[in-house]
Amino acid sequence: MSGEKMNYITKSYEETFSVGEKFSAMLSPGAIVALDGDLGAGKTAFTAGVVKGLGGTDIVTSPTFTIVNEYRKSKLPVFHFDIYRLESMDDLYDIGWDDYVNQKGIIIMEWADIIKHELDYPYYEVIIKKRFDIGEDAREITIDYRSEN
Repeated sequence: MSGEKMNYITKSYEETFSVGEKFSAMLSPGAIVALDGDLGAGKTAFTAGVVKGLGGTDIVTSPTFTIVNEYRKSKLPVFHFDIYRLESMDDLYDIGWDDYVNQKGIIIMEWADIIKHELDYPYYEVIIKKRFDIGEDAREITIDYRSEN
């Protein structure tokens, strides 16, 4: 998918979830997903779809207060980070970033714009924007594979 952006318009939680579920088929062990969007844009809904698409049965919640949630009831573990309160990659290393990377699961980082410029790995960039011009629950989801920073 390198260099090829994918764009979706969703009009409900269920449609945003579905895009995440379909996107999960593109992910291989060790994939990193840098997820950005305004508060309430649907980042956790998208992540819940990814977990479900990987066969997961975990209940997905925002990792706001825990920094990272682990979902292991799927064919690949999913590590769901909230980067909002972190300031740099050093903060991620302090909470065991290398250990998560070495497990070859799927890493999904909400609020990734804070540190994605510091990533040494290729990653998927997923941006979710509210589209009130289309409808109250409408979202525009852009997915791009970034192989270099």
